[in-house]
Amino acid sequence: MSFRQQIAGAAIGLGVLFTADLSQAQEVVLRFASFPGPTNFLNTDILGPWFQKLEEESGGKLKVEFLTGGSAAAPTEVFDTVEAGLVDMGWSITSYNPGRFPAAGVTELPLLATGSTETSAAIAALYDRGLVTGFEAVKVVGIATADIARLHHAGDISGLSDFKRAKVRAAGSVLSAMITAVGATPVGMPAPAIAEGLSKNVVDAAAADWFAVKGFSLLDVTRSHVDIPLGTTAMYVIMNQSVYDGLPADIRKVFDENPPKIFAEFWGPLLEEESDRVRGVVETTPGHKIITPTDAEMAEWKVAADKVIADWVAATPNGAAVLDAYKAEISAWRAKH
Repeated sequence: MSFRQQIAGAAIGLGVLFTADLSQAQEVVLRFASFPGPTNFLNTDILGPWFQKLEEESGGKLKVEFLTGGSAAAPTEVFDTVEAGLVDMGWSITSYNPGRFPAAGVTELPLLATGSTETSAAIAALYDRGLVTGFEAVKVVGIATADIARLHHAGDISGLSDFKRAKVRAAGSVLSAMITAVGATPVGMPAPAIAEGLSKNVVDAAAADWFAVKGFSLLDVTRSHVDIPLGTTAMYVIMNQSVYDGLPADIRKVFDENPPKIFAEFWGPLLEEESDRVRGVVETTPGHKIITPTDAEMAEWKVAADKVIADWVAATPNGAAVLDAYKAEISAWRAKH
């Protein structure tokens, strides 16, 4: 029996009783699965303040209980765990479940965006337009992206050419395709596992945002950082649909008045600001260096990027429309800012 079947079976009776009780509750406590540790910036400075805002808007009737460090579900299991009702809410990364959110892969496409503020706004807009599928079984509370992935190497390297034949951690099929296209070998692993993978030589390098260098402890196991905007991965905050349906009307209203677009506007700038701060830390830390690719290197990687983008469009249902919409949303965001 699959993991999904097991948790679905375990939750059938309990979920109905729990949601029935919610509608009568004076105070509603929602259990939220978050895979980073309790002191991780994502919990303390983004998700925590976000839910505090909702709690205050509920007049204290809503409480969110954080279940951190993967204690409730591994990153790859969050969606199924929430859908089955074993936890009420959770967040994870779309690329951790390959094939489930095909259109969300548009954010992974390389050399199109520069920061999580614009990519979060763009993916939220695409979700509002019905272009991002895979979430039909749950209530989407928030949708955004990680910050833009750069390349981080454990060794003292000189440039992009040193990534050829390297084993590189990459999240998602699109980023993996880009790594393959430039002669490296992609290795999939969740963000919390990257530091250990580098320290044990499972991988030589990692594609990850600047935030991850500090937030997931890569500073101690990397030396060289290539500042190239590869792309990012979409992330989501979801609620069990039955739990949402069973909430008191005034608490449902709080969530309804803070839709995914508002969450993206909250998440994106905070994460990008932290990434910029971490980049500054890396730049001033002895033993580390940040490499800016040469024009020749960028030209070579752009050829690879163009092929990866074309292949993604061909392989993704409605791929051309999704890509056009994503690029248009980023352009629109830039025009306003």
